[in-house]
This record gives sequence, C-alpha cells and structure tokens, in this order.
Amino acid sequence: MSFDLSTLDTTSACDKGAEIELHHPVSNVPLGMFITLIGKDSKEFRDYTRDKTNTRLRKDAMAQKRGKDPEIRTVEAIEAENIELLVLCTKGWRGVKLDGEELTFTVQNAIKVYKTYPFIYEQVNESIGNLELFLKN
Repeated sequence: MSFDLSTLDTTSACDKGAEIELHHPVSNVPLGMFITLIGKDSKEFRDYTRDKTNTRLRKDAMAQKRGKDPEIRTVEAIEAENIELLVLCTKGWRGVKLDGEELTFTVQNAIKVYKTYPFIYEQVNESIGNLELFLKN
C-alpha cells in the first residue's frame, strides 16, 4: 500500500482555516457562536512564533553581551503574547453576541473577548492546535 504525503499537507490545510462552534463551559451545549481560525501549522502562526522567539533570543544575547541577566518575562506579558497570537489566528466570527447585541469582529473586540471569557480563550487555543479540524478526510 502506498501513501501520498500531499494528503497530509498540514500547512495548506491550516492556512485555509476552519470554523469552530463555541460550547457552554459547563454543559458543553453548542452556543450558536462560530469562530473562523487558522491552525498552528499555518504560515502566519509559524512566522509569528519564529519572529517572537528570534526577538527574545536577540534580546537575551544582547543582555548577555553587556554582562546582564536576560529579561524576566512576566505572566502578564506571556498572557498578552498568547492573546495576540490567538487574535492573529482568528479570521472572523459570526453569531457572537454581547449584551444582546451582535459583536462585530475586530482585533479590539477579539482581544476583549479572549481576555474577558477564559472559556472562549481555551476553546480557541485548543482548536488552533487540533489538526483534525483542518485536515478533512
């Protein structure tokens, strides 16, 4: 039996994106709110993470050159970077309501939603890493 690797092109699949439906954090009931995401193997995700890592490595190297300790990253800084990455991977949404009103997808609104509703942050974060969502059989 022969297998064709092109059927496992996770980069192209993650670049195309997938839509997830948000679920209630306790009952797991679908909420009728949908978010379109790109995945962890997408070019954008990988470029972003490489850039952030390279920037950190350069800063650490410069500090070491000057005889200083590398900068200690705070939990808040790490959380902000993680939200920035989730927003980068979010390409849109539909059916998302806040205070009874449809919430337009914008970068600012995505940041607000991911900061305010940890269960949404978690579902989106988990989905970005779930290749099964992007590789359709």
